[in-house]
Order: sequence, then structure tokens, then C-alpha cells
Amino acid sequence: MAGDPPATLASAADLEGHDLGGGRVRLRWTWPLDPAAQGVRFDVYSAANPMDAFRTLRLHDYPETMAELAGFEQGGDAWFTVVARRGAVAALPSRPLRVAVLPVVQPVALVPATAGAHASGGLGFPFRIDGGGKVLAEGGDPRLRGKILQLLLTSPGERVNLPEYGTRLKDLVFDPNNDVLAAATEFAVARALMRFLGDELQVDSVRIAADGGELDVDIVYLRKSDLQTERLRIGVPIPR
Repeated sequence: MAGDPPATLASAADLEGHDLGGGRVRLRWTWPLDPAAQGVRFDVYSAANPMDAFRTLRLHDYPETMAELAGFEQGGDAWFTVVARRGAVAALPSRPLRVAVLPVVQPVALVPATAGAHASGGLGFPFRIDGGGKVLAEGGDPRLRGKILQLLLTSPGERVNLPEYGTRLKDLVFDPNNDVLAAATEFAVARALMRFLGDELQVDSVRIAADGGELDVDIVYLRKSDLQTERLRIGVPIPR
């Protein structure tokens, strides 16, 4: 009858979704009847906090039960909620769904450096005085090699203002000399190189060999300044 209140609507159910990559997410849900036949449409919301489920209206008056959403390039946890609607009558919202979205990483532009005045330079490592009584300055690969050595031979916590800087290379030599030690060292070295020197190099490979009383560290990397591949090998004595 004309005076009767509008019939209540069933909620959207079985909400599921996954990350498509590139900042896009695909969602699916169900509704008990044929939405088109019942004149039902859907509103889709997203939020970074499940307590604020209706932060952003992503789709309004949407006729389907599957959708692809864009705009999640920053990555992180995204929470989604779907509300079934027929005219001015809205159903209770669906159960919130969390989708872990991978951030979109922009490609690094590798521009070859020119020689001469544009070459990078800095203090030599280790710090020392040259034959003319001046502070030794280095450019190009020797300087980058010095940075790598400095990173490898610094233990986390030695730098007061940057306690995460360094590796446990000097500490690991006191651990048992076996394949487990070598694998752990490879992971630690590669992670530290990419974190602290990732603007200057791209790690190709890190190989650790426990050879008798020494850890042999072999690093192959791409120098981003001129796109040249270099290799650095060092041996770290293992106390007996």
C-alpha cells in the first residue's frame, strides 16, 4: 500500500578482492537476487582505517557485482565496504574487507654521467693525506668502492645519528663457519647496499664463501653513474 514503509534490502555479501598491481584492485560480491531485476545498485567505499569505512566513495549507483578500482598507487592496507541501494532505501553495509596493496615503484632513470667536471667526487676512503699534503679526494668508482667498504665494515649502532647504518659482517665472523652463516651474510649485505647506497648502485649479486679461516665476500653491482658493472671482493678473517 502507498502508506507502507519501503521494504528493507538485503546486504551485499561474500565481498572479496585482490591487488591487480599498478595501483588497481578488483572486488567481487554477491546479492541474493538479480540486482538489475530488483532495481538495486551499489555504492563502493574505501578507507585506510576500518573504523572510517566510508571515507571515500569509489563507485556510486554501480549496477554490477564486480568492479576494478584504481588510485591505490601508494600501497598499504585498503578497506572496502559495499552498500546495496534501491532509490532512497539503503541496506546495511557489507562486512569490511581488507586488501593489501603493493605500492607502485617508479622506475629509476639511469642517466650515464659524463667525464670531467660532471664526475662525482668526495673525500677518499679511508680518510688520508696525499703526497702533496692535501686531503685525498676521489671520484668515480674508487669513491663508491670506499662507500661500500665503509658500509660493510660498520656495525649497526656505531653511528649515533644513524644507528641502522652498517652490516653485521664483523659480528658474523664469530658465528659458526658454515653455509647458514654465508646465506645470512649474503642477505644482510644485499639489503644494506640497496637501502643505503641504492641511489648509486644496483646490486647484481652477493656471494659469500666460508673458506677455512676466512669469509670471502664477492659483490657484483651496476654503477648507476655510467651503467658499468663492477666487482668488489674482500676477505674477512674468521677468528679460530
